[in-house]
Amino acid sequence: MELFKGWSGVFYMLGLIGAGMIIETLFPWRRAAVDLARWLRNASMMFYSMIILSLFPVIAAYGVAIFAQSHAIGLFNLLSMPYWLELILCVVILDALAFAEHRVLHRWYFFWRFHRVHHLDLHVDATTSMRFHPFEAVFRALIGAGVVLALGLAPEGILLAFAVTAFANTFTHMNITLPSSLERALSTVFVTPTVHRLHHSVKIENQYSNFGTIFCIWDRITGVFRNASHLTADEIFGVSGNEKLEEETFGNLMLDPFRTPKNAQVSRPAPNPDRAADPNMPDDQRS
Repeated sequence: MELFKGWSGVFYMLGLIGAGMIIETLFPWRRAAVDLARWLRNASMMFYSMIILSLFPVIAAYGVAIFAQSHAIGLFNLLSMPYWLELILCVVILDALAFAEHRVLHRWYFFWRFHRVHHLDLHVDATTSMRFHPFEAVFRALIGAGVVLALGLAPEGILLAFAVTAFANTFTHMNITLPSSLERALSTVFVTPTVHRLHHSVKIENQYSNFGTIFCIWDRITGVFRNASHLTADEIFGVSGNEKLEEETFGNLMLDPFRTPKNAQVSRPAPNPDRAADPNMPDDQRS
């Protein structure tokens, strides 16, 4: 687990992204021109997120887990369970949390302003996995720290969750396609590049589906999973209407959360006529 701490964790992430870029160059879902400027912009977003988070170590999940463990704080520190089960539960719980956070980022405009940077990418590939605004990283870290403290998640479980999440985040953004049989098998439980690619579609009804990072079971349980097998190589990604950027520069991406277009609001998918009659169904599940 020591491999994923500190700078070793950074090198691990960069290695994943580098490997992903090589694989998608060899086996692309659709051909894309080399865009070094875009790659550097995406990488810069991750770089500044890491700098900001390093200034506030108190909200780092691993540090919070160490504190909780040393002071016997949190549910897991009061229970007795096999070590291997605790590690697995850490991954599952934090992935469920990421799913919930992701839905919040799409549901309320205040949070969407930060997450919009990720969706403004007109292409989806391994570098897109780095493209998150620093404020979104802080938001996720704050929520995560609270959950880690309340549950007393194991420090080693935090590192394992980081390793698996980083792998999944890179993999699901890769510009590749899997053999149909493998795609069907994996997508019953896990998020695949095809499944997540649909979420990046410019169509609002697609953006309101497939929120998962590692497991797609959260989408299936909550009724927001969409089959993505129909997606074709001419699919348009990004954000439509007045929310899209006139010019994509690093400065514009960093300042994007402070941009409020005229009549701006979180776009909602149109209700499905077959389910619109159900008054008990939340708006974000009418897709």
